[in-house]
Amino acid sequence: MATISKLAKASRDKVEKQIRLKKKFQTRITLAKRGKIALDSADYTTALKCFTEYLSIMAEIKGVKEYNELKISMFDPKNDLTETFMISQILFEMSRLYDAVPKFQPAAQKCLDLFVHFTANQPYQVVNSELVRKSLKTSTYKSPDMFREAYRQIFVQSKKCYIVSFCYGDEHTVTKDCRILKDRLMRYDLGQTLVQMYYQFSSQAVPKCENNIILRSFTRILIKPILFLFSKTFLPVIIKK
Repeated sequence: MATISKLAKASRDKVEKQIRLKKKFQTRITLAKRGKIALDSADYTTALKCFTEYLSIMAEIKGVKEYNELKISMFDPKNDLTETFMISQILFEMSRLYDAVPKFQPAAQKCLDLFVHFTANQPYQVVNSELVRKSLKTSTYKSPDMFREAYRQIFVQSKKCYIVSFCYGDEHTVTKDCRILKDRLMRYDLGQTLVQMYYQFSSQAVPKCENNIILRSFTRILIKPILFLFSKTFLPVIIKK
């Protein structure tokens, strides 16, 4: 009887926990909105509190102790896209708030690292990278190099080569060689600008090509030979330098 009673209690506790977690989950959007309103009103303490609570709820939903343990792989790429985008945006705002206080620099770095993790290779990658780039021009950071490195890491960690992947796929040697070229370019300021321009253009052009059979065929017929020729002539020389 004692064993049955323990099992029944464990079952009740599990159900009650699920109910509490469901209620918390339903409040997360309200928390995120409240945090944004507080941020816009320069109430940074409330903003940070709301954002932290939102991320803590997401951590509990995903079965991890701290929000720093959240991973993009825990989310469905299609159904949770809005959620992961919101997480990335909140992480960036938290990193900016923490950066304003010198003793919280480690916390700012953790938020930035997680922001990069939730940004690289995602459909909103270009949007977030542009967010960082513009903020570096308009904001005064205590640790600007930390944010510059986050901007660079978005592209370094990204496996996206929109146009090349569109023509050859993600695992073709031409695509892999172009990724190496991208990594080399990211070492220099001018190279970072070129990569950013490439991502901005290609992220808009490729979806249009994919949705139009005539444009898709024309692009592949025109661009594919050029990319192949480039990869067999100029690219090896550039990579070796």
